Amino acid sequence: AAQVPSTTAHAAATNESNESVAVSFGSFTNDSAMMVAYERALETWRPDALFQDPFAIAMATDKGKMLSETVCERCGKVGLAGWPEFHQMWTAVRTKFIDQRVAELAATDSFTQFVNLGAGLDTRAYRLQCFLAFRGGCFEVDMEVVNNGKRRIFAEFLGAPTPYCRVRPVSLDFLDAGTELRSKLREATFDDSKPAVFLSEGLVMYLGAEGQAKFISDVTAAAARGSVLVLQFLGGSDVETDLGSFNMLSVDKAERLLTDAGWAQLEFSRFGDERLNFGRFPTQRFEPTPYFSFVVCVKT
Repeated sequence: AAQVPSTTAHAAATNESNESVAVSFGSFTNDSAMMVAYERALETWRPDALFQDPFAIAMATDKGKMLSETVCERCGKVGLAGWPEFHQMWTAVRTKFIDQRVAELAATDSFTQFVNLGAGLDTRAYRLQCFLAFRGGCFEVDMEVVNNGKRRIFAEFLGAPTPYCRVRPVSLDFLDAGTELRSKLREATFDDSKPAVFLSEGLVMYLGAEGQAKFISDVTAAAARGSVLVLQFLGGSDVETDLGSFNMLSVDKAERLLTDAGWAQLEFSRFGDERLNFGRFPTQRFEPTPYFSFVVCVKT
């Protein structure tokens, strides 16, 4: 079983360890990663938590808290005025949604490899027992500076936890036209002749229109027939926040790019839909929002 840090021990050393973590984070990761780690910790602390991520508790920092609160103040820009907790709830719901879908796919025993695209500070391979099914490994793809920093954080602040399957860091800049995902994965012993689960969470909105098209092309080239892609994206109009500008990917464009590339059985979900809700979206006040969306599809 995976080892997790003690919440009690963490509470006793919060100020010192979190300040050290914050300093280390600042040297390798982006603001978004710190914010989402803090928001996963918020959910874990709830008595009715949708999931447990003790690693996120150990990575929660004051800067992550500040960033989360700043984004929540912008609720009106995404059509959710008067609901300042919207992003904290979105992080909880999207984490649960992905956890649930990954568990369902792992249970089929059809996939022995998991590819996490833009993995950042993701902890699933260390906290979800269903990763035992991915006997071929979990390939965590991100920029080299992020991978190196994550390795240090996990070793120095999380007690070098044991994952449920082999974890292979893969260093790649998704915007570098000269690099190819498929070859980078192969170098890390990925078998592209076998179907795999591909996850992209909190990534494509940073890539721009050309980068999004390249991303889908790269994933398609690396995915064997029968592979499944779980893609989180922002629909609607482009949005600016204190964390920067985000490039939207409309449902129509996503459907066109994916179907043209050979993906089928596309299932779209919006934050607030029955499957992307978990009781955390005020359906009596707002319609489901396309700003926060997922598509799950299968490579043909």
